[in-house]
Amino acid sequence: MVSGSCTDEVAFNVSAARLWKGAVCEPHILYPKLLPDFFSKAERIGEGVGAINVFYFAPASNMPLGSFNKNKIDVLDETTYTFQNTAMEGGLIGVLLKSLVYESVFVASGADSCNAKIKVEYETLGDGDLSEEELKPIRDGSIGVLKAVEGYLLANPDVYA
Repeated sequence: MVSGSCTDEVAFNVSAARLWKGAVCEPHILYPKLLPDFFSKAERIGEGVGAINVFYFAPASNMPLGSFNKNKIDVLDETTYTFQNTAMEGGLIGVLLKSLVYESVFVASGADSCNAKIKVEYETLGDGDLSEEELKPIRDGSIGVLKAVEGYLLANPDVYA
């Protein structure tokens, strides 16, 4: 097993508070609505830290049929807009990875803009590290869902205002 991580920082044209509400507080509602080719449905079991988000992949997602990703919320701090979850089951867990921890922090950069600092830490099942090709869908997926939420919020300025 090999431990590794990757980080990204991405600018968004919506406030940290609005991005937080859409991407962190209600992903189980927004992701299937905004990305129906990737997520067929989603649910949140419980509330706050310890809650479980389950995302079911759509057939067009190129994930195995019936595939899902189950994540446990570890950190949910609205004062610093810090979110962290641990993948428990599904997705790449048990296939390529032993563990995966995702963290995002939204930092205001203006009245209606923010930067998302995204960090992914993982442990592989095998003895090698992940290649850039293997990391690309993890990174692109993390950024892609946030960009989809941003687009929705820009098109709907009264949502989470």
